[in-house]
Amino acid sequence: MTTFATAPTVPEATAIPAGGWWRRLRLWLVLGVLVLGTTALGAIYQSRTETAPLDPDAASPEGSRALATLLRDRDVTVDEVDDVRKALAVAEGGDVTLLVPFPGLLSTTSLQRLKRLPDSVRVVLVEPDSFTLDDLDAGVAIDDESLVTDAISPGCALPEAVSAGDAELGLFTYTSPERATRCYGRSLIVTSDDGAEIVVLGAADPLTNERLDVEGNAALSLGLLTDHKRVVWLLPSAPEPQSGRPATLGEILPPWVGATTLLLVVAAFLAALWRGRRLGPPVAEPLPVVVRSAETVEGRARLYRRARATAEAYEALRAGAFARLLPAIGLGTEPDYRAVVEVVADRSGRPTAEVYAVLYGPPPVDDAGLVASADLLDTVVDNTLDPTHVETARHRLDGEGRPQ
Repeated sequence: MTTFATAPTVPEATAIPAGGWWRRLRLWLVLGVLVLGTTALGAIYQSRTETAPLDPDAASPEGSRALATLLRDRDVTVDEVDDVRKALAVAEGGDVTLLVPFPGLLSTTSLQRLKRLPDSVRVVLVEPDSFTLDDLDAGVAIDDESLVTDAISPGCALPEAVSAGDAELGLFTYTSPERATRCYGRSLIVTSDDGAEIVVLGAADPLTNERLDVEGNAALSLGLLTDHKRVVWLLPSAPEPQSGRPATLGEILPPWVGATTLLLVVAAFLAALWRGRRLGPPVAEPLPVVVRSAETVEGRARLYRRARATAEAYEALRAGAFARLLPAIGLGTEPDYRAVVEVVADRSGRPTAEVYAVLYGPPPVDDAGLVASADLLDTVVDNTLDPTHVETARHRLDGEGRPQ
């Protein structure tokens, strides 16, 4: 006859919806948040890139797409470069205009290399500060910094300035050597010393989309940048490390790496928090089906066998045997092992050494030993709980307590 047993209640069950669909749904929600966050971050970075000041691809007011378009319409090649060494290498080939909108990002070594470029190269520096000019060492220094909103007349014989007429250059004014050309109230300096022609531009307004069409800004910018048929537009992505100092990790990595890493860390923390907490107190819930006891035993046995846990399996059998024996022999829940062995041997009619080995001895080390020990343990328990076996067993023993 087949025996059925109802599985014990499971204290770990919770009152959340049953089935794996809820767990999968939460996983998809987390993944969706990650994708949306990464997309938003990329959009923010892309927007930031498109609105970068003096970027030849940026259509924002402070960008320079309009000027780059006008240059290309005049058959001038515009190459945007973010690597200083690559830009200098191109410029060393000569016959090129090197535009440096942010000269403060260059190292001292790179600034000094600008002067040593061939004399067929024009270098245009936009709003260089005093530290940059000191490193450049071209004899140009800041004389005054004052914002002048009115257009200024050229006041010099430079062909590009004469053709442009009045322009907006009223931010920095400079001092320069006598041989240098000074225009627009000393806001535009052109100097050359047996090398590249250095143009110092005291304001970025003539290059921007917003101010390009004001007065002679467009004519002046085009005149300064069309002296050669190629313009190298240098926009470093990060400050160049100074000579002799290794670049830090923050200088090497793109600017969006830090924000993305922070987003992933926050997402991982939220996922760990989600997986590590309960949605409510544990609630006992019986299994919805009746499982055959034989199937339960067989399934657990296969798990022990797969894990090769012979000793653990036998200890589990011992625990079950003690759960049946201790209430029957009346020695309490934690009796002395000597008393247990003595009572069990007396009631079962089994030898004392055999009872001790099966109840307290070392566990078997292989499957064959486990089967033999389990059979003997079952026999000892049955004989102890069934007194009718005692007299029969005693007749098979001699006076010394050993089998005949």
